[in-house]
Amino acid sequence: MSTPFDMGKGISENICFMTRVGAECDQLTRLIREELSRLLLDPELVARYRAAGGWEDADDYDSHDWVCTDRAYSLPMTIRPKRQASRYLAFQLSLTGIGVQAKDNVEPLLHIAWWSTPIDLGDTKMGFPLEPGGYDLTLEDERLFRWSHPQGDTEWCYSVRLTDINSPLDVQTSIVKPVKSLLLNDQAQALVGTASVRYIAVEGEPGQFQALPR
Repeated sequence: MSTPFDMGKGISENICFMTRVGAECDQLTRLIREELSRLLLDPELVARYRAAGGWEDADDYDSHDWVCTDRAYSLPMTIRPKRQASRYLAFQLSLTGIGVQAKDNVEPLLHIAWWSTPIDLGDTKMGFPLEPGGYDLTLEDERLFRWSHPQGDTEWCYSVRLTDINSPLDVQTSIVKPVKSLLLNDQAQALVGTASVRYIAVEGEPGQFQALPR
């Protein structure tokens, strides 16, 4: 049976742990933004795309406004020869909540997306079950969610477990390199060899997907 001392000690230790997690998440999201911004200087990408502004950020908190549950960053992008931003290169870090509620998933997730609107963690965010939003939603090679519009516009998103991103090399392998390949070739094959999460559709539950084991 826990004593008041044990409970108090546990509370303090858990708060200290959350603080360390938050600091590490800040460092990771900063690194991802820096590396993706550097990626966009690649001549192959410069010929097709241009950043149309700086990174936009958004936060979401638990129902008591005590703990940050999600953080997202979105970079407005222009697709040449257009001059107006029409896409956002974005990522969302979800520690809990609908951003991680794929069936059988119990871990924080990092979602990397190419969407027509920024992730504001209000009306626009990655969460389960997924909503088509007027697009045809498909899952390619168990890893890449794609929203296709009859006019030919497409958006995509894939996920990585937060605990699989532990070094700058992991950022390159599972985020920077596949993003470059997707922006150039738009093929789900870009995710082969990465730590991207594999999903399957859950029968009888529209928009819901099951996260498969590593």
